[in-house]
Amino acid sequence: MKKKEFLDAKEKALKSLEKACTEKKADKEILKILSLINNSEECYTSSSCAGRIVLLEIPRIGDKKRAKFLGKWHRTIEPSEVEAAAAKARKGIIWLIAQSPIIHIVAYTTKTADKIVKTAIASGFKNSGLKSIRRKIVVEVCSTERLDAPIGRDGFLFCKERYLQLLVEISNEIFKKSKDKIIRFEGRLRDIFK
Repeated sequence: MKKKEFLDAKEKALKSLEKACTEKKADKEILKILSLINNSEECYTSSSCAGRIVLLEIPRIGDKKRAKFLGKWHRTIEPSEVEAAAAKARKGIIWLIAQSPIIHIVAYTTKTADKIVKTAIASGFKNSGLKSIRRKIVVEVCSTERLDAPIGRDGFLFCKERYLQLLVEISNEIFKKSKDKIIRFEGRLRDIFK
């Protein structure tokens, strides 16, 4: 990618992030990291998420287009919140999903990309790596912790109270671990972008 193409793409990405911030659609928990990366001349961020817990209704496996969010939380949750959100379900499999943070970073050089991947892995984001190198160099920063559990179908929960409690505890632990990793990653990024 030529420098001008890189800078034009960066400008477009930063405008998109600014719009998301204005509309309160950006995850404030990772804004410091995004700012740190975007202030570097070597890279910029694209779509990113600080991690979340979601309750999703999916008509059929793989049918993302018709999937419906029943609940979405960027914080720890209680089983009662899952039950209340599940009451909105009608048709399809109900999934409780805990996702760790995911940050997409476009780097100008493979040297910068390599530095970011190594920093992410050292911060606990063990699933990080290069997503693309063809048209542009994209690093995906992500972790191994994740929970995907089917808990019901067609508006009915199948799991018992104790099992739902366990799934919520695991989801909350994934969310808490993610916050710690974000803090470590931010500190290490400060060192490499001095």
